[in-house]
Amino acid sequence: MNIIDIGSHNGKTASPTYRYTLNDKYKVYHVEPNPYLHEDLQKHNSTLLKYGVSDYNGRGKLYFDKRGFNNRQKGSHINKLTGMRSSFLKENEYLGSFLTDNFVEVDMITLDKLIDDLDLKKIHLLKIDTEGFDFRILKHYSWKIKPAKIITEDFIETKQEKYELLIIQGYNLIKSDNSDSYWQLEDQ
Repeated sequence: MNIIDIGSHNGKTASPTYRYTLNDKYKVYHVEPNPYLHEDLQKHNSTLLKYGVSDYNGRGKLYFDKRGFNNRQKGSHINKLTGMRSSFLKENEYLGSFLTDNFVEVDMITLDKLIDDLDLKKIHLLKIDTEGFDFRILKHYSWKIKPAKIITEDFIETKQEKYELLIIQGYNLIKSDNSDSYWQLEDQ
């Protein structure tokens, strides 16, 4: 079963997909544009794809978090380049307040191209946590392959539009917490 984790961060901290990397019946694809996180992700039983998923194919600027990230597993503070809020949305007033002017240019790919390049015919779970970019990714997706389950980050500015889109595509909201929503395709 195929699992796509877009915006994987380190693949472990608060990751709803980590448990799948422990089971060989799942094929997990970690999609993470931040090059400072790639070393951690290569330690997992998964395939690392070094892209930012977007609404276009090309290059983009990934801006880094001002606060950095506290690695609970190692009990240490990691540099600011691995921050939890690294984002492509520097122009967003809310997110921009968390970001530095430091960025790295990364390859960007659409969800359609990613799935086509992987030659996937079925997706068990699609997790998207892209610090405000989730709706843009889903809005520009063709839906030719519908994942059985979807987990997305709930960014307040696009939450309602994203919910409407997923309902139109045949998904039921299973649960929502402070930051994420969990969806299941109606006929699953």
